[in-house]
Amino acid sequence: MSVLHDRQSRQYVTCVIGIVGSFVLVILFLAWFHGKETQSLLFERERTMSSSLMEQGISPAMIASAIKNVESTREGAALLKKIGHTETASVRLFPDIDRSVRAFAGIAAGMAVLPAVTLIVMSIHFVWKREKMYRQAESIISQFSEGNFERHLPQNAEGSIYQLFSAVEELAVALRAQSRKEQQMKAFLKDTISDISHQLKTPLASLHMYTEIIAEEPGHKEIVERFSEKTMQSLERIEQLVQALLKVSRIDAGSIVFHKEWHSALALAESAAADLSVRAQKEGKKLIVEGDPAQMLLCDEPWTREAVANLIKNALDHTAEGGVVTVSWECSPAVFRMTVSDDGCGIAEEDIYHVFKRFYRSKRDGGRQGIGLGLPLAKSIVEGQDGILSVSSTPGEGAVFTITFLSNL
Repeated sequence: MSVLHDRQSRQYVTCVIGIVGSFVLVILFLAWFHGKETQSLLFERERTMSSSLMEQGISPAMIASAIKNVESTREGAALLKKIGHTETASVRLFPDIDRSVRAFAGIAAGMAVLPAVTLIVMSIHFVWKREKMYRQAESIISQFSEGNFERHLPQNAEGSIYQLFSAVEELAVALRAQSRKEQQMKAFLKDTISDISHQLKTPLASLHMYTEIIAEEPGHKEIVERFSEKTMQSLERIEQLVQALLKVSRIDAGSIVFHKEWHSALALAESAAADLSVRAQKEGKKLIVEGDPAQMLLCDEPWTREAVANLIKNALDHTAEGGVVTVSWECSPAVFRMTVSDDGCGIAEEDIYHVFKRFYRSKRDGGRQGIGLGLPLAKSIVEGQDGILSVSSTPGEGAVFTITFLSNL
């Protein structure tokens, strides 16, 4: 029975069985005592009658025959009725029987009181403990509903009530996880809005200033053209910022579903480098793509291409004229690795642990262009596909960014 899995219920049932057993023993003892008392009364009555009859000259043989007789006659019944010895007569007319009944009742009451009191006390204690446990559980569950999960329901015993507590505790764990997730989402949204607001201040201020200058110099064509161009650049910067922030935010929030398919590593790398090859030529830098053309990569091609392109752009940003940026890959039975390396200025030791943070700009960057979202976006894209993006660098010798996808084959 499931009720016996509960330790308190099991103890209570055991005590009840013990008390019932005690009652049975009391009844058996009282039955034995009553039998002995009745036997004693009958023996005393027979002895008194025998003595009286012998004093009246009745022979012992006749007395013995009368005592052993088990049949009654009408004459005998009539005689007893005449002297008032009938079933309806009061017990008090028979002092010996009355005394025996009183003694039997006293013993029965005395022996029944202890088990009865024990049962009552035990029942009150059991109900009190259960009521206390229910109130404690009610208090803890109320705290759960208020978002306080420091206390826990009792689960250190077996039984239906503890199974219920365990189910409630599991629900509390789910609620706590949901509460934490909501708090993280609120903090994430707050940080994102703060980042957008902070990053938009500079280009918006520039736009405002350029517009004022254009409005004040409508007759100077060169000034209007120059600041119109600056206005377009600021608008492009705002657009890039907003687009990058939206992408990072959507990936981090889990609203982007990556669709993995097999793609050529060479085609992906060349596609990522194509849009930046013109820039590399203009800046006098060399962009190299090399690797086994037969290698395949399981990934979401558009997103992974964007991640690689961001790594190439970052490498170009930190490579001087005449520098070389190389995109390469290798594959083993366990992993696929694609690296973007450069021979530029490298990353300072104090900066290498912060390069994937949003809007992080090293003090050594000087006036380099960039909004500080390319590397965080690349990391979010790679990790969103269960990959790893890592970096190693030696200051003055360049940096190596490595994309690793486990169990690619």
